[in-house]
Amino acid sequence: MKVLRGEGVLIKPSAGKDHRELVELNNLDLVAYPMYNKVLHVFEAPTPSSEVLKETLGKVLAEFREWAGRYTKDTPSGCLGINLNDEGVLVIEVEADGTIADAMPFHPSTFLLKLVPLTSTVVNELLLMQFTRFTCGGMAIGIASHHHVADGQAATFFLNSWGKIIRGEGIIPPVHDRSLLKARDPPRPCFDHYEYNNMFHEHSPMMSTLTTKKIHFDPMFLQKLKSKVNGSDKSKKPYTTFEILVAYMWKIITKARGLNGDVQTKACISVDGRKRLNPPLPKEFFGNAVYDSSAQTSASEIINSSLEFTADLIHKSITKADDYFIRSAIDFSELRKQSLGPATISDGIDVMPVSWMNFPMQNFHFGTGESVYVGPPLMFMEGLIILMDSYTNVGGVEVIVCLSKADMTELEHYYIQV
Repeated sequence: MKVLRGEGVLIKPSAGKDHRELVELNNLDLVAYPMYNKVLHVFEAPTPSSEVLKETLGKVLAEFREWAGRYTKDTPSGCLGINLNDEGVLVIEVEADGTIADAMPFHPSTFLLKLVPLTSTVVNELLLMQFTRFTCGGMAIGIASHHHVADGQAATFFLNSWGKIIRGEGIIPPVHDRSLLKARDPPRPCFDHYEYNNMFHEHSPMMSTLTTKKIHFDPMFLQKLKSKVNGSDKSKKPYTTFEILVAYMWKIITKARGLNGDVQTKACISVDGRKRLNPPLPKEFFGNAVYDSSAQTSASEIINSSLEFTADLIHKSITKADDYFIRSAIDFSELRKQSLGPATISDGIDVMPVSWMNFPMQNFHFGTGESVYVGPPLMFMEGLIILMDSYTNVGGVEVIVCLSKADMTELEHYYIQV
């Protein structure tokens, strides 16, 4: 299927009551990966006109002006911030010469990459959108949002607010107070946050050597996996679906990579701190509130130990991220503020599981039916694993993984085993 891209247009926020001029990014913003998160939403006909979409986008941007701003280092701290200059969000309109049915079932591919905005060249916009119209009357909305501005929960809150405005509903204003996550004075870290000891991501392989695969786990397989890990002991709190699937994927990826038994491997997990902080953050908080917490052990332990052992490692790495731990992490980052960067992961050794499960992504719609597909178009970070609820099989889970082509070929020998 061919797609014909038109010229882009900048959509500026409508006039509103927000008169801020600058946003200073906090430490959790600064340790987010400096990348655009790309998500594709596909809708069957009928769909709103592009004029309606752009008009309502301007209205929602009046409440989320960060997206229409530009990065700056002209801040009191000298660290990255957002100049709220309202320069706008880039919207590109595209025509496809096929139908949604022709594109199904939307497995990650170079074609899906054509349905989201290009960010391979230098771009100034913090949010880019692409409206792709199919010959059947359906459309795809491709989103590219910069991670320093907001995490997945906040970006989803923004999109769902836009959907409400399209449907003529009122919205709850976001909470823009990023000082809720400021460091203590003086900073007093209490843990060794080794995930962030090296403030850079180790060299990534060439994109041409990577491939992305979507693996579907149906409810029957998941139940079999849960029974194997949780057993019959009703007195013990069962591991979650996320913990069990991450343990499973970590195990089979380690096997597929053929790692030497003594090699240390870690699962670097993004933990949402909104409900873990005391007091909890408002659910309307807009920004980054996730922190990477790692489980680490040797490759031989992952391969030879039970899934329960690995699920327990995952569980402990998540549950340790309470208010005390996250405040310590923010303080730890404050002491390294001039050299902050994302958590260090080693390509071909570590994994980075990210949960999109229970994200209310289907709440973004026009009032004429939910999206028929939501997900990433393609991924270019080796070891990245995205887990999301299945859109075709209630109770199932889609796992999207990025590995080297050689390791992915090996992975196919393992992922149907329990």
